[in-house]
Amino acid sequence: MYPLIQADALNSNINLSLKVNTVPDIFLNKREIRQLILNLVKNGMEAMPKGGTVLIKTFTTEEQVVLAICDEGPGIDNAILDKLGTPFFTTKENGTGLGLATCYNIAERNNAKIDVETGPSGTTFYVKFNKLN
Repeated sequence: MYPLIQADALNSNINLSLKVNTVPDIFLNKREIRQLILNLVKNGMEAMPKGGTVLIKTFTTEEQVVLAICDEGPGIDNAILDKLGTPFFTTKENGTGLGLATCYNIAERNNAKIDVETGPSGTTFYVKFNKLN
């Protein structure tokens, strides 16, 4: 999957950075999570038409395994935040409004939750999976 993302990044003047830490095993659908990562990275790259860095990282908290996708775009307007993940809602000229809706559905099916932090220097999507007991 990384070569596919890297090729898109190079064509878009985007630096793709990985900071993948060792995390405990969790149950998930690999194919679905691959799609989720592709969608979130694509959105991050599209948020930076003049280039920048997309960071993919993993880490753990006391109770969760976290996948974070960070970009250096202009951030997401607060009026739009509540609508993220709504099917057919898009801010893109040629968007379908299905990419983030798919991500939120994939997260739910894999017992994960998506949180978003955004500001003028970028946006981070946190996909939070509960650790196995």
